[in-house]
Amino acid sequence: MVKTFFLIIFCFFCIFNTNSFANNDVSMDEIASEIQQLKSAFQEMEKNYKAKIDKLEARQEKQQTEKDYSARIQKVEDDYKVRIRSLEELLGEQKAEIEYEYDIRISSLEELIDIERTRSQEEYSRITQRAKLQQRPFFYGTKGSFMNPDVSIVADTFYHFSDSKFGVGEFGDEDMHFREVELALQGYIYPGVRAEFFPTFEIAENKVEMEEAFANFLTLPLNSNLLVGRHRIRFGLVNPMHQHHRDYADVPLVVQNFLGAEGYIDEGFDFSVMAPKIPIPVELGFAIFDGAKSLAEEEEEEVSNNFNLFDSTPIAFRDHVFLAKINTNMLLLPNLDISTGYHVMWDDNGAGNTAVHNGQFQLRYRVPNSWSKLLWQNEVYVADVDNIANEDQRNTSKGFYSFLKYTHNRFLDLGFRYDWAELGLDNDSHQWALNPMATWHLTESSYIRAQYRYGELGSKGVSSANVNSTNEFFLQFVWGLGPHAHGIKR
Repeated sequence: MVKTFFLIIFCFFCIFNTNSFANNDVSMDEIASEIQQLKSAFQEMEKNYKAKIDKLEARQEKQQTEKDYSARIQKVEDDYKVRIRSLEELLGEQKAEIEYEYDIRISSLEELIDIERTRSQEEYSRITQRAKLQQRPFFYGTKGSFMNPDVSIVADTFYHFSDSKFGVGEFGDEDMHFREVELALQGYIYPGVRAEFFPTFEIAENKVEMEEAFANFLTLPLNSNLLVGRHRIRFGLVNPMHQHHRDYADVPLVVQNFLGAEGYIDEGFDFSVMAPKIPIPVELGFAIFDGAKSLAEEEEEEVSNNFNLFDSTPIAFRDHVFLAKINTNMLLLPNLDISTGYHVMWDDNGAGNTAVHNGQFQLRYRVPNSWSKLLWQNEVYVADVDNIANEDQRNTSKGFYSFLKYTHNRFLDLGFRYDWAELGLDNDSHQWALNPMATWHLTESSYIRAQYRYGELGSKGVSSANVNSTNEFFLQFVWGLGPHAHGIKR
C-alpha cells in the first residue's frame, strides 16, 4: 500500500516535470540530479514510514497483549464466581441437611422427655398411692415385716493393766473383764416413728439395766425431729455414742470428769430442726430432761466399768435440765468437710445454777478412690457451778481433748488422743494423758483394739514431777450380731 502510494506520486511528479521540461530548456544532468534527490527523499520517507509502521505494530501488539490479560482476568473472575456459586449451593444443601438432622434429633429428644415425664408422673402417682397406704395404723419393722423388730447383741470384753497407785475404777490393776453385753431391739412402730430399746447386762455385777428406751419421730413437718424417752443425752460428740461404737477403749478425761464414766443418761425429750433458707446445713435443737438425780449420785449408786484415771466428782444437776445446741457442716472440697457446734446444758435450780458448755470441731478428709481417710476431732468443755454455801462464789472448771484418727484401709485404724481436764468440781487439780491406739476390724461388727495411756495428776502451784502418774494398757475385743453391732454410727 505504501509502495503504490509512492508510485502514484512519482508518476505525477514525472508528468509535471515533463511539462516543465517542455517549457524550459533543462539539461539531462540536472534532471538526473533531481531524480537522485527525489530517490533519496523517497528512501528517507520510506524509512520514516517503516519506523512509524513498526511503532504502530508494536503498539497494536501491546494493546493486543493487554486485551489478552484482561480476557484472562475476566475468565478467572468468571471462574471464581462460578466456584463461589457452587460452594454457596453446596453449603445451602449441607445446611438444609444439618437442619433436617437436628430437627429429627430435637424431635426424638422431645419424645424421650415426654416419655420420661409420663413415667415420672406414673412413678409419682405410685409413690403417692403407696404413701397413702402406709398411713394406715400398721406396725412395721425395719425391714418392712409386721411386728418384727431388728434384734442385735454386742459384747465388750477387754484386758486392763495399770501401775497406778491411785483410783483406776472398780477393777484390779491387772485383770480380764467382761464389761457388758448390750441387747438392741429396734423397729418402726408407725411409719416415720422408730422405737429403740437397749437393755445392758453387766456380768460382773450380775444385773440388768435399761440404758436407753425411746421413740424417735423422724418425719415431722419443717424437716424436724423429736426424740422422747430415756436416752443418752445428745450433748457433745462422745456422750451420745455407745461405748462399743467409740474409737477408744476408755472415755476422754474431760467427759469422764464432767459427765461421769458412764455418761449422762436421762429421761426427757429432744427436739431438733434444720434451719430453712440457709446455704449451709444448720441444725437447731432444744431439750428438757428430768435431772432429778445428779450424775454424782448415779456414779455412787452404779458400779463403774470404765476406768477413772484419778478420783473425780462429776457435775451435779439439782433440778430439771435444759439443753440448747446448734450444729453445722460445711463441704470445703469434694473430699474435705468440717463440722462445728456449740451446746449448752443448764438446770433451773433456784439455789444456784449449773451450766456446762461444749464447743466442738471436726475435720474429715477422704482420699479419692481409696478406703483411706483422716478424722480430726476436738471438744472443749467449760462448767460453771454456783456454790450453794456461798452464792457469790462460782466454780469454773474446764478441759478438752483432741483426737486424730487415720483409717489406712477397711481393716486398720490408727489413732492418737491428748486429754487435759480439771477434776470436775475441783478446779485446783488437773490431769492430762497421752493415748496412742490401734484398731483392727475383723468384720463390720467385730474388732480388736490395743491402747496405751500415760497420765499425770497436777495441782496449781505444785509440780507433779511424775509422782502422781500412771501407765495403763487396754486390749479390747468387741463382737456382735445384728445391724446395731456394726460401726455405721461411728
